[in-house]
Amino acid sequence: METRKEKIACPYCQHEQEFESYVNIDLDVEPELKAKIMSDELFTFECEECGKKALMAFPCLVSNMELKYMYWLIANFDDEQKKALDDDLKESMKSDNDKKFAGGYRRRITGTINELKEKILIADEGLDDRVMEVLKILCINEVSDQLQSTQLSEVRFNKKEDGGMCLVLVFLDREPALIDITLDMYHKVEKMFGHDIEEKTPKEGFAEIDPYWANEVLNDSIVLVNKTDEE
Repeated sequence: METRKEKIACPYCQHEQEFESYVNIDLDVEPELKAKIMSDELFTFECEECGKKALMAFPCLVSNMELKYMYWLIANFDDEQKKALDDDLKESMKSDNDKKFAGGYRRRITGTINELKEKILIADEGLDDRVMEVLKILCINEVSDQLQSTQLSEVRFNKKEDGGMCLVLVFLDREPALIDITLDMYHKVEKMFGHDIEEKTPKEGFAEIDPYWANEVLNDSIVLVNKTDEE
């Protein structure tokens, strides 16, 4: 575990105080930190002056050897930052053993705390975040007529109290809504688009697996189907 300390200005009253954040979070060594990530406690800044709280999406690498993933959280990252992470990863893989080790990991870069938490939850369920992103797009397309007058902000995978799975639709102008999903739906998407998903997944570096990526998978699949039909 590696931490950093820096002066942070409260977004409400501008009071500056020291804030300790994590650089590397190894959930095999400190599994208790996962609960703090999922509850937002790890990212919560509390002002000692005004008492208000705010979330701070500080850059950090979350890893889990057992589930084989490495997730970077970098808010509003750009191409230059991503390239720097990819270059650092490549530099660290100097031996064949290093390459085999890192190559077997699910390597992702996320831009928000919610996205990071979702990736962790999906991995905990033994599911593939790539398949889940494609499933999300397909589910939203199925109910698109009902969403025309709403402002959809994000769609997140979650578990219900009864153990079932769902997608949480977060809107800017109304209360969240749920779409129930099943393992059968998940496996159908995996079977239908598995090849395209693999083709679209970067073989090196940290991948951006998000709705934009999933749309590319589906668009390329449709193009391929159309070409096959024409032939």
